[in-house]
Amino acid sequence: MPWCDVQRRYAAPLAAAVLALSLATSLRSTPARAAGPAPEVSAAASARELAYAGTISISGRVTEAAQGIAGEAVSLEADPYPFHGFLAVARSSTAADGSFTFTGIRADRNTRLRVVLDSAAATGPAVVTSPVLPIFVDPSVALNLRTLGPGRSQISVRLAHTVHAGASSSVDAAWFVAARGTRVFRLVAVTPTRELSPGLTYASTIIDPPARHFVYRVCLNPTWEAAMGRAAAHGRCPRDDYRVPHDVGYGGEGRGIPLAPYPSIGAIAAAGRYLAGRAGRTSFAVVDSTGRLSGLNLREHFETASVVKVMMLVAFLQMRSAQDRGLDDADRALLYPMIHISDNEAASAVYGIVGEGAVARVARESGMSDYAPGIGWWAYTQTSAADQARFLFALPHLIPARFYAYARGLLAGIEPSQSWGVPPVARPRWQVFFKTGALPEEGLFNEVARLERPGVAFTLAVFTDGDPSMSYGEQTIEGVAATLLAHSG
Repeated sequence: MPWCDVQRRYAAPLAAAVLALSLATSLRSTPARAAGPAPEVSAAASARELAYAGTISISGRVTEAAQGIAGEAVSLEADPYPFHGFLAVARSSTAADGSFTFTGIRADRNTRLRVVLDSAAATGPAVVTSPVLPIFVDPSVALNLRTLGPGRSQISVRLAHTVHAGASSSVDAAWFVAARGTRVFRLVAVTPTRELSPGLTYASTIIDPPARHFVYRVCLNPTWEAAMGRAAAHGRCPRDDYRVPHDVGYGGEGRGIPLAPYPSIGAIAAAGRYLAGRAGRTSFAVVDSTGRLSGLNLREHFETASVVKVMMLVAFLQMRSAQDRGLDDADRALLYPMIHISDNEAASAVYGIVGEGAVARVARESGMSDYAPGIGWWAYTQTSAADQARFLFALPHLIPARFYAYARGLLAGIEPSQSWGVPPVARPRWQVFFKTGALPEEGLFNEVARLERPGVAFTLAVFTDGDPSMSYGEQTIEGVAATLLAHSG
C-alpha cells in the first residue's frame, strides 16, 4: 500500500509527513509456532546517509536457530527527529528463506528505523526487533555561479530541506573564496537567506573573484540543521578571513574575471624600494584588494605604541555585543578620546575593562602570528606589519555589525594634528580609516590604515623605529603611501 502521512500518538499530530514510502505489502496470518529458540530479526539499510527526497531500502531476515522463517509478519517502525518514539509505518511478511525488503523509503529528516516481528509468538513483553538503524538525511544542495563581467561573479545556493518547526527563519550565509589550488579561504560576504517556498532556502552574493579559476564555499547555520545530517558536521560558521577549514559548508568551483589587484605588484615593489632607503629599522605590509599579503620585512617585530588602541576598540565592542548591550555615555566617554585624540588614560581604562585576554582573542580571530602582550604597559604590545594589515582587512568581520558604523566614524574622524602619514596623500580620493602610534623617545612611529573607494579596499601598515626625528618618521610613512598610490593609478 502507498505510504501516507504518519501521525504521532501524542496530543497533537505533526503537520508534515515523516516518511513517504512506495511499497506494496501483504498481511498473512501466522500459525502458532512450537516452543523453541527465540526468533531474531536482522536488518540493514542500503545507505545510512541520503539526500533530501532520495530513497533507500531496508532488508533483512527473520531466523530461528540460524534458519530462515517463512511467512512471518514484520513491521517497519520509524522514529523521526526529534525522536519522541517509534511508530509502525508499514507491514510485510517474510519470504521462504525468512528474508524481507522495504523499498522506496523517503525520509525528510534524520530518522531511526527498526523492524519488528509481529507474530503472535513475539508479542507481549519480549518484543523482537532488529537493531536500530540511524538514517541521516542531508539537504539537497544546488549551487550556481554566473560571470556578470570583470570583477563580478554571482554565486547562489538553494537548499531543499525538511519543513520543521522554525525552518523558515532567515539566517546569515557566509561566503568564502580562494584561488584554485590554495587552501586559504577569504570571507568576502555575509548575506541573509530567504525562503523561496516552505522547505527551500536561497542565498546569493556578488563577488570579485580572487582568480580566473577559483573555489568557493557558503556556510550557514539554519534552524533546521539539527534535524538533518550528521551532528559532527555541524558547527558555527567561521568569521575568520584566514583560518577557514577547507571543507566548511557547501562548496563548488568556477571561473571568473578578477579585477586587477590594488595596489599593483609594481607599486608595492616601488614602495619597498623607497622604504629600504630610509633610516632606521623599517617594515611595511599591504593586503591588496584581492586579499593577497605582501610588503617588506613583513614579520619584523615592533612595539605597537597607540596602534594597539584599534584592537582594544574592537575588543570593547565585541564585549558589549556579547552582553547584548549598546554603548552608553560612559562607554563613549572612553572610546572617543582613546581614538580621536589618542588619549592614553582613556586607553588604560578601556584595557582595564576588557583585559589582555580579550585583546589576545582579537589577535587570534584576525590571524595574527606575531602578537605578544606588552610587558608593563599596553603600548609595548608586540606586533608586525603583516599582523596589522591582516587585522585592518578583517575589520568589517571583527566588529559587531551594530557597532560598525560607530567604529568607522571614530577611525575616519581622528584629530587633524594626528592625521599624518597616510591621510594627507590619500584624501579626498580615498576614505581612510586609520590609527597612528608613536614613542618619540625611541624614534618609533607607526601607522595602520584601511583605504576604501567604490569597489576597492586595501590595507596598509608601516612600522619604523630608530628615526632621527618625529618629522622624519612621519615623512617615511607618508612616502610609502604616496608611492603606493602614485604607481597604482
